[in-house]
Amino acid sequence: MKKILFPFEIGNPIYRDAYVYAVKLARNLYREVILLNTFKIEEVEDITEATYHKLIRENWFRAYNDINRFNQYYLEAHARIDDELKIKFDHRFIHGLFKDEIRKTASEEEVGIIVLPISDKKETNRRQLEIIRDNLFERNRVSLFIIPFQESFKPIKNIVFSIDLRKVKKFGNYLDEVVHFARAFDANIHFIHVCPRERSEIREDSKELQMVMKVIENDRRHSFQQIFGKDVVKSVNQYVVDNKADLLAVVKHQHYFLDTLFHKSFSNEISFNSRVPVLIMREERD
Repeated sequence: MKKILFPFEIGNPIYRDAYVYAVKLARNLYREVILLNTFKIEEVEDITEATYHKLIRENWFRAYNDINRFNQYYLEAHARIDDELKIKFDHRFIHGLFKDEIRKTASEEEVGIIVLPISDKKETNRRQLEIIRDNLFERNRVSLFIIPFQESFKPIKNIVFSIDLRKVKKFGNYLDEVVHFARAFDANIHFIHVCPRERSEIREDSKELQMVMKVIENDRRHSFQQIFGKDVVKSVNQYVVDNKADLLAVVKHQHYFLDTLFHKSFSNEISFNSRVPVLIMREERD
């Protein structure tokens, strides 16, 4: 079963609410959570073995204390005693580099989702960018769950799935993933297709559209709508706001996610401008 990877930095407040999302995903999707923190101890010539191990223990304690604070916040603000389920946590406090250990963990474990928060600090976002640009994701289709800055947890009841209805390899896999989310959270799905002009650009014989309509036929709570707007990001975000969505899902086509913070890309822009969490599902490479 695919696991959820939650890498975090000690003392950084952006990870507190991201932790709540990671726990809620684990509870609803019945998955294990890998809690990953890394630290680096500078090795100087005169350091003793006792001092070295003392520094490692101190970093372990700091990481455990952060986890305890995360749990206290979760239990006080977001836990529902009547439906809490036992989660398996895998604590990994490792002497190493953040990016390297995320890469190693995601490649060696059955990781399906990585939960990453966005910060108000460019340097933090650049570190997130370096993690995501790693070529690991050319081979491993790991989904990303991006948490906007200062976003407190909200129950996932309305999901917007922005689709372009182009030929997407294995579109059924991404459709199934979103439907699985909807079932796990008892949520509605709003399938939306953005067109730049007010005329139909959808082929009725589109295989992707037929698959979407079949999902709607099986559950009438879901819906499909074509919307119009020259700016796709603004159009999607406005739809999210107008329909009080709690999650936005998109498929990232065959490019690195967050290739740059400055060049235009739908996935890039939507992740840094969305007011709700964004589930990024990667299109598999050849």
